[in-house]
Amino acid sequence: MSTFNFNRLFRKEMADDSIEVENYSADHADILPSIELQSKLVILDPQKVRFLARHQLPGRSPACRLPQVNISPLDLADNAALAAAYQVECAANIEARPNWKGVDEKTRILGWRSDDGWDNRLLGAWDRGQLLGFAASMTEKDTPDTTWVFAWVDPAHQREGVGTALVQAAESASPESATRFVSSAYRADQDEIEPLVRRFVGPLGYEIATTETVVKLHIGSAALSIPQVTDGYEVCTYLNGIPEQFRKQVGQIKGLVDAEAPNGTLGWNPTPVTPEDYTKEMNLWLAQRDTVFESIATDDHGDVVAWTCIVAPTDRALPAQIEGTLVLSEHRGNGLGAAVKIACLREIKQHEATDYVKTSSDDTNIWMQAINANIGFEPAETMAIMQKPRARI
Repeated sequence: MSTFNFNRLFRKEMADDSIEVENYSADHADILPSIELQSKLVILDPQKVRFLARHQLPGRSPACRLPQVNISPLDLADNAALAAAYQVECAANIEARPNWKGVDEKTRILGWRSDDGWDNRLLGAWDRGQLLGFAASMTEKDTPDTTWVFAWVDPAHQREGVGTALVQAAESASPESATRFVSSAYRADQDEIEPLVRRFVGPLGYEIATTETVVKLHIGSAALSIPQVTDGYEVCTYLNGIPEQFRKQVGQIKGLVDAEAPNGTLGWNPTPVTPEDYTKEMNLWLAQRDTVFESIATDDHGDVVAWTCIVAPTDRALPAQIEGTLVLSEHRGNGLGAAVKIACLREIKQHEATDYVKTSSDDTNIWMQAINANIGFEPAETMAIMQKPRARI
């Protein structure tokens, strides 16, 4: 199976759409671009695309016309095509987030080619052999009703309708089981989210389901004092994989992270991670030369009741990412959330694995926000998650 990987959620770290599109009146249909999609000619909806052919923008000729765009699947065996996609992804992310830093090309392509439980489909927008942009349609096997859709467009070809065409193509390429589409975007603050919704995702039918605040911790200056934990619990930290006997219970906890945390109108359901899928994910991280830190808390019966995971890239200039933190409901109030997180951070600091650690939580998740603030995390960005129901014809 050919797959596209963003290292799960908060795998959305790279999931960034930097295209701006505004409504355009239907009386300009004479300049609509032809989009060749899977051997079928499709004319884009004029209400959803802002065309530049009759609007002069800085650096644009008033007579410029949209390219003839061919949208077709990206061949994951084609090194040159994936290298071009990587360059587009980097350029689009930097355009939207000037301080953004991503993984190297080899690591990204390895993720795209991995088999980690996702049905992922990459589509490229081509004009005479040049890749203008690409999109990803991502459906996890445990949530077949939800497809994540992302698009990246070379900044030189943004605001030409390419992003809209790619999103529509990615939606069309999604499995029949999908009943809704979800996407996400990072921006510096809420003020930058509003025009993205108004000009691009809104006209495509997406609405904001929730927002999250991304926070960052400078690991070298963090005090990381050991918190007080109720008697009867033990906290342990493991490097590059927890022992086999804990993996089933950890998989159950991982499956609750999105479902039990506040998530706006997304309505996530529990999606347990099997020991086999845990191993696949761990193997991918290790193949990408990441270092994985996991802390768990066990009760006096030896059962896992709390978990967190932080993945640190080889490049210290890139922040480590907290993949999730959860305490089982019946064990909350014992200081375990802070305990596992700080234990993991202390191990990272000891190994000098990275300079910064990032995480995010829903803007209504006051409990996790308080833990992060007490540790020393500071706001860095805003992330919006959007969704739309699938229209059936």
